[in-house]
Amino acid sequence: MHMKNKIAWFLTIFLCLNAHFVGAQGKRSMSTKEYIDSFHEFAMQEMRNHGVPASITLGQGILESASGNSRLSKECNNHFGIKCRREWKGRFCLADDDAKDECFRGYESAYESYRDHSLFLKNSRRYDFLFELKPLDYKGWAHGLRKAGYATNPAYGNILTRIIEKYSLAHYDSIVVLGKEIFEKGPSEVLKVNGIPAVAAKAGDSPESIAKEQKLAKWKIYKYNDLEKNDLINPGEILYLKPKRKSADESIHIIKRGETLHDVSQMYAIKMKYLRKLNQLKKGEEPVIGEEISLSQKRNAPPKVVKGKVPMSTAVKVLHSASRSNDQTHEVLSGETIESIAEKYKTSVLNLVRWNDLEYAEVKPGQVLVLAPGIKSSADVRSVSKEEVVLRPNTHTVMRGETVYSIARMYKMSPSQIVEYNDNLRNGGNLLADQTIWLVPKDKTGETQKASIHFVKPGETLFSISKKYQITVDALKSINKLSSNTIWVGQKIRIP
Repeated sequence: MHMKNKIAWFLTIFLCLNAHFVGAQGKRSMSTKEYIDSFHEFAMQEMRNHGVPASITLGQGILESASGNSRLSKECNNHFGIKCRREWKGRFCLADDDAKDECFRGYESAYESYRDHSLFLKNSRRYDFLFELKPLDYKGWAHGLRKAGYATNPAYGNILTRIIEKYSLAHYDSIVVLGKEIFEKGPSEVLKVNGIPAVAAKAGDSPESIAKEQKLAKWKIYKYNDLEKNDLINPGEILYLKPKRKSADESIHIIKRGETLHDVSQMYAIKMKYLRKLNQLKKGEEPVIGEEISLSQKRNAPPKVVKGKVPMSTAVKVLHSASRSNDQTHEVLSGETIESIAEKYKTSVLNLVRWNDLEYAEVKPGQVLVLAPGIKSSADVRSVSKEEVVLRPNTHTVMRGETVYSIARMYKMSPSQIVEYNDNLRNGGNLLADQTIWLVPKDKTGETQKASIHFVKPGETLFSISKKYQITVDALKSINKLSSNTIWVGQKIRIP
């Protein structure tokens, strides 16, 4: 072949491949930061309604939709790679995964994908144990999903954890559990626990700043709260302004995953030295999960204790987690191209496109790519119209700053429908933060209506929660199988 013909032939092949990968002008990929900014409100809403940590939902969305750049997410609004299964009646998309032309669920909007992700986990018995974890235990969720068979990749839990820590996604869990006001500066409201005055730390607070605000010597904050010098405090953490007591009105506390003796001490306002005495524990010893800790009477024998490394105190400390490296994912840096990344990891552009389910062979700084198969579905996706079904939850928990109009837009409804379905709005009432409103007529909710979840915030009592949701204290205790009126910050309370 003549040299000029060879050049023309190679140029033609290159242009064809480039057109196949890059596609139409004007299309661009979404960075991970843009993805988080676009969808964190959906993830928080789902955590309020169904209890799946927002960090887990966002992390899985980033990982499984290539930060919203996969064809499955773009063409079918499927951000989590959920397959159809026999019970699925809505739109669907065909994609090559474990086999050719497998059926994946298709949605009218990204929100519907987020909601279906929550229901998929909530309605499957294999994931039941995850909903018993503390709401801020994102590591337990990440590794638990892998253990329950959500993903086949043995490194899935580590990869998901890395993404959550890299982008501080646990921050959104803390906002849901503790309330947005905890992260906003302003005068701290004094509350009482076991009769002892206390405040909830806000974002940026330190023992010194709390002491200055409350006009106390800083050593008192350290002493009253059993803190060591240079200990960090986190938003929502309870800090006492007077010495804690020797015992509590409650008799026992059962240790949950991630809790330490210091957590129990702060929860019930009992001094650490007296808590150790009551339970015959030496300094540094920590009880294992499931052990009963006495809060008022001395035990005859100490509880079983953790051997080896003691777990990190208070789950809110996830806000200080450090990033880790993991060679199964790559975050795109400024100036990198998909070709340079393929060369760096000794793979092909086609592999990166396929493994990340990309529509175009282009990447953007901040985008997370997986470097091995078996985590996402493939790129060969086509949408198929079956029976058009609009998914919509029965209720919505109002977030601060939302309006009837903004909620109506989210669910593709008219504002007048929302007003019609809610008695208080129909009678001229206003929306309130944390209020649960109906998105369907009450007589059409059926038996599938799921209870919403309320996360206990600093200063709340069972009585104040019962007033907020217009339900009796006894009913709340019965639904949540509570033996007393004692609740603690971060506890999940089911609301019918």
